[in-house]
Amino acid sequence: MKRVKLINDPAELVALFRAVDSKERRDVLTTLAEGWTMISDLVSKHGEGAYAAITYFEKFKLVESRWEVNNESGRPEKGYRTFYNAFQISTSLTFDETQELLTVVLMPEKKFKEYEAKIVELIGSEGTFANDVSRDLGVSSLTLKGLVRRSVEFDFKGHNIVPLKEED
Repeated sequence: MKRVKLINDPAELVALFRAVDSKERRDVLTTLAEGWTMISDLVSKHGEGAYAAITYFEKFKLVESRWEVNNESGRPEKGYRTFYNAFQISTSLTFDETQELLTVVLMPEKKFKEYEAKIVELIGSEGTFANDVSRDLGVSSLTLKGLVRRSVEFDFKGHNIVPLKEED
């Protein structure tokens, strides 16, 4: 069955481009496109970075998961596969909006981490109205949306930016 992800929010392009921005993420995504793969197999094939790739993919719902029994250990563990086979991009951007989003996509990791730390500080443990964060950072709402789409530390919940909680 072919599942197509419709992208109509320009900020979602940041998540899509960053999902394949490194060889490690591309390789993990390619493996997951081949079918269900347990996390232990991903780690043995792609190293410890597979955990970070899966975390990123899960935030943007690019993968689905299910519990499987590992034949070697007899213990249950999560298996993953890609959720979508294709993407349909249906959006329009001005030149300035395109520049803003590409700036976020291509931003050096060090500079992005600085923004990410400021946002974490601003939202606290409960979250904050996105426009307040945008104003405090001195960035446009589109740039802020791009920054949020790039991070696995926080996400939107309505008009607020809230920290993401780790699964237990």
